[in-house]
Amino acid sequence: QHKHTDGDRREVVHLHALCCLCGQATAVHGARRGLRLVIGHMLAVLLSSAVARPRCAPGPRCAPGPHCAPGGPRRAAPRMGAAEWLASGSPLELGFLPFPLDQALLPGETRQVHLYEARFITLFSEAASKHHDCLGAVLFTPQGNVASVTSLLEIEEFRTGAEEIGVWANLKCVGRVKLKELETTEFDYLSGGVELFTDSLPTEERAEDDAAAAELRELHASVREMEERLTKAGEGAAVAEATGREARVEWGHEVRDGSEEAGLGLEALVERRSGVLRSAGQDAPPRESLLAAVASGWGVESEEEAQRQLLSFSASATLSPSARAQALGMRSGAERLAAATAVLKEQQRRLSALLVLRDAGLEAS
Repeated sequence: QHKHTDGDRREVVHLHALCCLCGQATAVHGARRGLRLVIGHMLAVLLSSAVARPRCAPGPRCAPGPHCAPGGPRRAAPRMGAAEWLASGSPLELGFLPFPLDQALLPGETRQVHLYEARFITLFSEAASKHHDCLGAVLFTPQGNVASVTSLLEIEEFRTGAEEIGVWANLKCVGRVKLKELETTEFDYLSGGVELFTDSLPTEERAEDDAAAAELRELHASVREMEERLTKAGEGAAVAEATGREARVEWGHEVRDGSEEAGLGLEALVERRSGVLRSAGQDAPPRESLLAAVASGWGVESEEEAQRQLLSFSASATLSPSARAQALGMRSGAERLAAATAVLKEQQRRLSALLVLRDAGLEAS
């Protein structure tokens, strides 16, 4: 461990070493990468074995929780979330997990992570006890810079204890926040102040949004239909290249498989994300509407507004990693719809060309 000061690049290097441990070696090159990977893994396992299994004293007052071993995802008290965190008052603070920028989560998306460093066990424990089961994502560019707008994450469940080495967690993105300050805590994870980041949508733009949404739905259906035809004809690799999407993204020893959603229609994507956002945990019924789930975090006042924003996020879900990261920082649903429409038009053009070549009996080069 080493001390850090403002502007000290050692913190960036340390976080990139963490990315190496998790299989993402952004901005770490050459022979040093392998050395850091080996040393980081050895230290992480040693630290985890030393502190990953604190036990509660036996007795009737010891309820299952993140510090009990063997622990589990279930909690004695009802699960909290972003609404309770926002209602807790200002200043708003969060602990953070580091992610490469191209792995940013959009609202309604989920990711499982399995982390082995002792500091992250503390991070998840304090997120549960101090921040109503919420944390943030610090999004790093390949150059080591930090994106100012990032994902607000809820911890749906997490486990530590005798059956787990380190901490396993299921995270979902429920909104967006803007970073105000960052510091390294005494436990060596990042923490800082944030403010809520929401869309600003004047009433007069809603009609334009509705027209853009209708065009987007038509384009999305057309692209999916062509993808299905080409895939059935054995052109799956050409489809992946034409659409510019990566099927599998690995981080933290878990894999998020985007190919499962790639073939879904837009309405199915919206419905899936709505279900994720309305979920209140394993032991509670889902919230009755999308508005009830996201009103405070998205700054919306009607179910119609909530559904409109969710459509724009869902349309961005299967875009390239860089386009997804840009969508996260946009303050207008119309802007996100326009960006998704432009990409779908290009995909439509390329897939149409592939179909022409296939029908002519030619191979795509």
